[in-house]
Amino acid sequence: MAPSIPFYPLIVLPVGLALFLFWRRLRLHLTVLRSGRPLNRTDRPIERIKGVLIYVIAQRRLLNDVGPGLAHAFIFWGFLVLLATTGNYLTNGLVESIIGWPVGGLLWDAVTVAANLLIGLIIVSIAYVGMRRILVRPPRLALSRDAFVILALIGVVVVTELFGDAFRFAADPSLGSRPFAVLAGPLSLLLEPLATQTTTIGFGVFAWAHIVVVLAFLTYLPYSKHLHIFTSEPNVYFRNLEPRGALRLMELEAETPAGEELVFGAKSLKDLTWRHLLDPLSCTECGRCMEFCPASMTGKTLSPKHFMEGLRDQIVAAETALSAAALSQRAARGGVASGIEASDASLRLAHERATEVLSLPLVDNAIPEEAVWQCTTCGWCVEGCPVLIEHVDSIVEIRRNLVLEESRFPKELNAAFRNMETAGNPWGQPRSARLDWAKGLGVSVLDGDGGPPKTDGHGESDGVLYWVGCAGAFDERNRKVVRAMAQLLAQADVPFAVLGARETCSGDPARRAGNEYLFQMLAQENVATLTAAHETHGIRTIVASCPHCFNTILNEYPQFGLAGIEVLHHTQLLDRLVADGRLKANRPSPAAVAYHDACYLGRYNDVYEPGRRIVGAVPGSEVVEMDLHHRKGMCCGAGGARMWMEEREGQRINHRRAEQALALAPDAIATACPFCLIMLRDGTSDLGRAEVPVRDVAELLADATGAWAIDASAGG
Repeated sequence: MAPSIPFYPLIVLPVGLALFLFWRRLRLHLTVLRSGRPLNRTDRPIERIKGVLIYVIAQRRLLNDVGPGLAHAFIFWGFLVLLATTGNYLTNGLVESIIGWPVGGLLWDAVTVAANLLIGLIIVSIAYVGMRRILVRPPRLALSRDAFVILALIGVVVVTELFGDAFRFAADPSLGSRPFAVLAGPLSLLLEPLATQTTTIGFGVFAWAHIVVVLAFLTYLPYSKHLHIFTSEPNVYFRNLEPRGALRLMELEAETPAGEELVFGAKSLKDLTWRHLLDPLSCTECGRCMEFCPASMTGKTLSPKHFMEGLRDQIVAAETALSAAALSQRAARGGVASGIEASDASLRLAHERATEVLSLPLVDNAIPEEAVWQCTTCGWCVEGCPVLIEHVDSIVEIRRNLVLEESRFPKELNAAFRNMETAGNPWGQPRSARLDWAKGLGVSVLDGDGGPPKTDGHGESDGVLYWVGCAGAFDERNRKVVRAMAQLLAQADVPFAVLGARETCSGDPARRAGNEYLFQMLAQENVATLTAAHETHGIRTIVASCPHCFNTILNEYPQFGLAGIEVLHHTQLLDRLVADGRLKANRPSPAAVAYHDACYLGRYNDVYEPGRRIVGAVPGSEVVEMDLHHRKGMCCGAGGARMWMEEREGQRINHRRAEQALALAPDAIATACPFCLIMLRDGTSDLGRAEVPVRDVAELLADATGAWAIDASAGG
């Protein structure tokens, strides 16, 4: 007969204590989460469950980094299986009885095989992870005591189970699952020479050790970063299912409930949504968010990982104050005679302290002020995080508060904000100059009064609107790009029109810089113009050369009612025209071209290949990839309104990116974003490599198709 755990009824004591301590801390976490702003993330449950299966169960993002990813996956998958075997210890064999009842015990035999194999993999993984932290020491990982405590607890959990099983098999060699225990079975053979009484005692000792360590592990989790074992599932489930490129809409005209303070953006913990307060409690401190963060890579203060740690530290401080308030409340309830007044005073003081901590500013507590403005909103941190933390959203909420309530922002943004508000573009150029780029091209301009497009050559737009963007209209270098685009469309016989002076800034720089009021003003104006163009002129497609404009019109203007219009980036349209044979790249240009992925085109909208296919369509040209490309592509440094801010710390981001491109010894560097074009051109020039041209893919294609002939004939 299989040995039973001695003194098993006493298990109610450690289990009760562990559950009490676990719930005591978890309750404080829930109290802080409830203090956050409401957010509805309960829609599309099937898609949410699918996300949990992909990102939590299948460990999709962790496995992008094969070595540590597999180590973590083996530990995670191992513990999923060990839930059954550990549950068997906690129930003194009840789980085995239930699972082993059908199909002649085959299910329990399968669990035994899987558990033993995974115990071995867990032990190897612990050794790998421990040595990696001690010897390899990747910059993104810290030598924290908490990490080694957790590794030790995991190791003791699996070792005590392994030896518990081995002593159990040695005490009763007839157990049917013994042949399937590929680790515990052979180990039990070494223990068989011991007396049955000794092996039975050994089983009891290791069984209790296993139970106690598992309960200690459970108790420790809410007090450590490994709380993510419980919080990562809801964090992934309640992830944002809206387009990644769309920031949350701020209700500027919303009424404030009675007794509550009106706060724009996030000033303190309670101003973040409950989902964004869950982010720091789910952080694994793996550092993947900062691995390719352009600010972290170039020696700046900002670290997405440290931001999450700072938020968590502030949450823990709030929980400590809340715990003190709860103790004072209990004391007040139990106060008698002369103790009542003292207890009431203590209660008031504790509640004031809890409220004060929840209201502490996030800036310079959770995150330094300079770090708030170093974010390029490139989205790598969100892309790299295995538990889908939304760092950028929280940083933008902090920016919103600084801008809208305190007018605290880098002084360089003053001019950009003023120019966007008064002139409709960050450059401050007059609206009347928006068509200067098109001289001699005969571009159709949509009439605002509902009449036909005004033109000197091309006629009707046939439903296509070319959104030029501020950079294309006013930056001298990028005017060449939009001229190339216009001539390619003419060569492909694609009728199109532009808005001319009626086009204004998309508002992307304003929104990413936190000036939501200015963004909404610009967005509402543009949405009204585009809606009228759709309804009056039959505009069905908008083509944008700037990924920031493309992202804003595609993903954020629907928040203001834009609908029924297809939005394309110019690489997508050119790729179609080449594939359809309407643009023939027949002029060879032998060149190795280093391709740079624009963040708001690639990472935010998953448009990676059209630009590469355009380069590849040029006879003799080939794309050479930088070390960081596609989803791991590094930002040029201009996103998040940083185009209009100075870098005062560390290496310039555009210099680092230009170095990565120049390391390939390319004949040219190609991109598909006006901001990236400016930043990379400045980077190569600053590094003394101005002979390596930085060009938009539209220019490369115009070379190969001969579209520039229009400029040549016009003397442009």
